[in-house]
Amino acid sequence: MIAALRRFVATSAAVAVALLSVIGTAVLVSAPSPAVAADSASKVTVSGQGPYANLKVTVSQTRNLVNQVLKITWKGAAPTTTDTTYAANYLQIMQCWGDSKNGPDPDQCQFGGSSAGGPGPVAGQQGAGAYTNTRQLNYGSKLVDEAQKDKMPPPSSTGISYVPFRPVAGKVIKFGNWNEFYDVNTTNEVSYARTGPNGTGEVYFEAQTGLEAPGLGCGEVPAGKSGATTGRKCWLVIVPRGDTEVDGSAYTSQPSGMLQSSPLSASNWAQRLVVPLSFEPMGSFCPIGADERSTLGNEMVAEAITRWQPTLCQSSSKTIYGYAQVTDDTARAKLVSGTPGMVFLGRPATGDQVPFDQKPVYAPVSLSGLTIGFFIESQAGDAAPEGVRESDGARLTSLNLTPRLVAKLLTESYPDGNSRFAKSTEGNPFNLGADPEFVKYNPGYKDLAFPGRLGDVIVPEALSDAAWDLWTWVGQDPAAREFLNGTPDNEGRYGDPGFSGMKVNPNYQKMSLPREEFPKSDPFCQKFTDHPDNPLCIQDKHPYATDLHSAARSAARGDSLARTSWDNTTTPPAYKKDPPQAAGKRAILALTDTATAARYGLVTAKLQNAAGRFVAPDSPGLLAAQATMKPSGVSGVLSPDPATKSPDAYPLTLLTYAATVPEKLTKAEGQDYAALLRYAVGNGQRPGVSSGSLPAGYAPLPATVRAQTRAVADAIASRAGTSPSTPSTDGGTGGNGTGTSGGTGNGGAAGSGGAGTSGEPSGPTSSAAASPSTSSIPSGSPSTAPAAASGSPLLRTPDWALGAVRYALLIALVTGIAAAICGPVLPTVVPRLAAGVAAWRTRDKTSPKQER
Repeated sequence: MIAALRRFVATSAAVAVALLSVIGTAVLVSAPSPAVAADSASKVTVSGQGPYANLKVTVSQTRNLVNQVLKITWKGAAPTTTDTTYAANYLQIMQCWGDSKNGPDPDQCQFGGSSAGGPGPVAGQQGAGAYTNTRQLNYGSKLVDEAQKDKMPPPSSTGISYVPFRPVAGKVIKFGNWNEFYDVNTTNEVSYARTGPNGTGEVYFEAQTGLEAPGLGCGEVPAGKSGATTGRKCWLVIVPRGDTEVDGSAYTSQPSGMLQSSPLSASNWAQRLVVPLSFEPMGSFCPIGADERSTLGNEMVAEAITRWQPTLCQSSSKTIYGYAQVTDDTARAKLVSGTPGMVFLGRPATGDQVPFDQKPVYAPVSLSGLTIGFFIESQAGDAAPEGVRESDGARLTSLNLTPRLVAKLLTESYPDGNSRFAKSTEGNPFNLGADPEFVKYNPGYKDLAFPGRLGDVIVPEALSDAAWDLWTWVGQDPAAREFLNGTPDNEGRYGDPGFSGMKVNPNYQKMSLPREEFPKSDPFCQKFTDHPDNPLCIQDKHPYATDLHSAARSAARGDSLARTSWDNTTTPPAYKKDPPQAAGKRAILALTDTATAARYGLVTAKLQNAAGRFVAPDSPGLLAAQATMKPSGVSGVLSPDPATKSPDAYPLTLLTYAATVPEKLTKAEGQDYAALLRYAVGNGQRPGVSSGSLPAGYAPLPATVRAQTRAVADAIASRAGTSPSTPSTDGGTGGNGTGTSGGTGNGGAAGSGGAGTSGEPSGPTSSAAASPSTSSIPSGSPSTAPAAASGSPLLRTPDWALGAVRYALLIALVTGIAAAICGPVLPTVVPRLAAGVAAWRTRDKTSPKQER
């Protein structure tokens, strides 16, 4: 009873937060421009000058930018001096604002935040010259930049001169390396980018908008300016560092045998390469006073919806489609609440969840997948050969994972995913890289070492259908199930004598699967003599991410989210957040969706399917899996089949459905939601980078699936504003009956025949009906097919169905009251309330159930 009450409270709060935030989300996405092909990514190459004339730097995308990751590659540079330090010959990269057509000044650049950890890429280690990642301009009496002497800013009270930071708005920060606008945990600067022995290199750079970097304001639109197609432009600045200092002396002549000066120093700044960056505008870009239609739903569709929103509100109807990200459970509750709007979910509401007078319809809108994205840089072990050491710091692009390996990562069974002091994982390999099973399927990692890392996956805290699907894939694998039941990986029917004998963390043994969350059940906490009342626990070392998006962004930044450094200077004393992992030493895994992984430049793991093949979550893999999906028991909805033997199928492929109850909509609402669906399977399926297009990470829907969605759109437009028909009592509990208005009613559990009085829009009910045909580019034009009628027999609730829907009416009441009271304070309350709910759930997480 208590658990049900907690679920109810959490769901009610989530609904209230979601509905109250719908309007806000509609104005924090990209601005309108026509959908274009993916080749508009606007790759740009710039060349160096003088001693760097052979240097050519390529930026993967420079227009239509949002907060995302850019790939930066270069060639023609001198190799970085050593593979362990940054003594000389490297690049320094930063983002800046500036309105001049010639580029920014150094005081307009976000740089210096990383110096909070000391010089060099690794905190506490002298891996680079003392001032190379700072804004400081004086380096002692023996190193003076003559080009800077006449432009030296006034010194601080300690006699140090810094390049000031001049934000796009607000007062100039005259002193220091970091400030209120950025610090070690928020800056996107790349202080040290290594060049390999062949003169090439690459880094992945996070482009930040005004939300992430308020001091730069990239993408912001001046107040009162409407109809903007781009926001404030910004700049990418690359400063090459050679083997001489600002006074012409060799780096070897410096006291530490390394370059010492800041890239912002005048002589170094003179060698900069600049690349203009064009951002999608932030703020309100839709017509003021236009009708708004609320939508809410799961995260799998978020990247697509926010990309489509701006184009839709500039269409002929000028309708604004708000969007709020919520859990699938909350979406189902909203669907049957009596005021459905339109929701997006992975699994339908079924059986006794649906009131007798409601007949939801479901339309596929996106095809993507759940994935483990990774950011791993090569790190040679102590016994590694020289050829392996030469690749230190290079980003790795391959990772194969079996269901059993994923089970190990998700159950705190590696000491580095738990604690090396915990008895529960004693004797197990420290991390993935030290596990013989992993090395068997990833031989390229044989000579690498990742101490303290690769022990777990950053996972979201919220309940989700996607989590259910992942655990279903793990649970159907006999080797993973055997491991979870307590059999060491070198024993049993599926063990390998060459493996380590690793055992599941006993706190997870015989856990009930599938499940909708990722438990952190090990109670171990490490105690310290200097603060015995504040032990370091699992959720400090391995915390949850807020959602799939934050997990991906954190991984892309090398940020484990951990809080392990005790700070007794705060009130009260607490563990403070760790800085991101050092460049060249990053090794981090995150559970995310394929579209978000693409946005943040994460490489995605290949997962082993039931046919024994490792398959990537690319379009061929997603389409192959979609073709094998099976009927869910609810008309028009297919379920993933992780046990399929299709060799090309990616096992965590997911279809996301739009759903509503047409009879609960007004006629105008029905027309608008139908237009949204027609766009989603029309121009919304054209891959591209501008607003209105389909983001990378989604596979364009097959023609048969798009046809189903157009039929549902017609049904919504036809049935909206009408009264629901009386359900038929003829024909048993199911069957394939023809509806009176041209739709086809799909079968139930018992009957195999019988004519129903009405039917759902026709849709795929088997793999044959869902063939991954992409023979034609979607046109976006409305379907001329006849409207489908309402009605299909209701089915018994399947085991996975969630119970919170029974509280739908009460949730709606709570939501209405909250909307009336809290509307004026939304900008302040919503983020805090959402964070509070997440924190409460984190503290209250229960242990996994035992298998029945």
